[in-house]
Amino acid sequence: MKKILLIVFISLFLFVICACDNNNNNSNDVDILLPTELDTSKETVVTFYHTMAGYNNPIGVLEDIIESYEKDMSIKYGVKVTVELKSYSDYDDFKDIISNGTHATVIEADSKLISSFVKDNTISLLDKYIKHSEYGLDGSKEDSYGYIDSFFNSGCIYDNEGNFYSIPFNKNAEVLYYNKDLFDKYNWEIPTTWDEVIEICEAWKKTTEYQTLKDTGKQVGGLGIDEEETLFINLIKQWGSEYISFNENGDLEYRFDNQKTKAALTWLVDEFNDGNIVTSTYLDTWYCSDAFVDLQIPMAIGYSSSLTYYESLDGSFTTGVTTYPQMTRVNDVEKQVIQSGSNLTLFECVDKQEELFGWLFIKYLTSYESQLDWTTRTNFFPVRKDVIISEEFQDVLNNLLNSNSSCLLGDVYQVLISQLDYLYAVPTFDDSLSKGKFIINAILYNQKEYDIDKAIKDALNKIENS
Repeated sequence: MKKILLIVFISLFLFVICACDNNNNNSNDVDILLPTELDTSKETVVTFYHTMAGYNNPIGVLEDIIESYEKDMSIKYGVKVTVELKSYSDYDDFKDIISNGTHATVIEADSKLISSFVKDNTISLLDKYIKHSEYGLDGSKEDSYGYIDSFFNSGCIYDNEGNFYSIPFNKNAEVLYYNKDLFDKYNWEIPTTWDEVIEICEAWKKTTEYQTLKDTGKQVGGLGIDEEETLFINLIKQWGSEYISFNENGDLEYRFDNQKTKAALTWLVDEFNDGNIVTSTYLDTWYCSDAFVDLQIPMAIGYSSSLTYYESLDGSFTTGVTTYPQMTRVNDVEKQVIQSGSNLTLFECVDKQEELFGWLFIKYLTSYESQLDWTTRTNFFPVRKDVIISEEFQDVLNNLLNSNSSCLLGDVYQVLISQLDYLYAVPTFDDSLSKGKFIINAILYNQKEYDIDKAIKDALNKIENS
């Protein structure tokens, strides 16, 4: 049934999305209109699909950037360009939207959705635009054209040839939140390694707070983790294994059936059984952030963009934030944290003028000026190195760090900056990430039915038969 639905979806996708011409995904500069070839007599509409909600007023800031872009295109190329904003909620929502004949030029999407576009051959190779003499990015590939290296390189994870299909936009990563008041009370050192995390978990179990919670029937644990799939990918990578990658034929294949993966999972099961590493299922909450603010756990791993969920609403305690735990005795080159967030990608269009201005919109939206405005007005983390080192951003950061408020944003920025050099991205397709979540939940919550070997084999069987 899944295969039938997938075939129907692909057929619809190929037919309706962006009035796309999908027979020439390897087109070169010949397909890119020069300024003298532009039709200045018609309006060019760029339809931009996004997932941004109202938090920190991103739409208002985006509309200001769009207004500046439209004016700039009119002055520079004499073309009336209009950007139409349209929203979607998630992967399945966008699939439903395109099945109704929806037109799109540019989309803000995660790697899962972009991977499906690459697989279906519906988006444009960006290398031809990135390197174009007239419309290309400023700078050099060696310097990632001014983008943060790890963020920029997330745009070329979709095949084994290193082709670019996306440009970074809203990026973040997981960090470790901790109860600063508890840490100060018991003189606990802020952990940087998994061993140090476990030491604090064991110390936490000896406190009066822990015992009081247990006596009142509360579920308690040491470190809470919401995202089982990213825990699986990141944990096995830190142990020296690999989740998924391309083989010599250019096909994605899973590579986690090995002894290093099993060693990582054995460690995790042991710490779970000791009540040290737990998930929201164990804590009987919707999210670990809920358990964190209810003082059921002294530490939690969560996304940097979700910082407000880890702050006490009533001011009963202060939250601290630090880097994602690493293996003991690793150097900076060996450290690993998986990145998340969204990139921008461009659909191949029959109307090459629309496609060109779609690319120019991506370029404008991620330019130094736009990213500085975007970051300082919305609190989204910048995707450009030149923004981070700019005087304006540093002033914002210093004001955040020196303010008397309990806002975590400045601290989160600092942690993200310290992790930038060891962020990485993984290619995904369909529901591939769910296999890691399946393994984690099987070995943690169904230990009578599943040992580690059986969980891995069943996950691989699900992949083969999906």
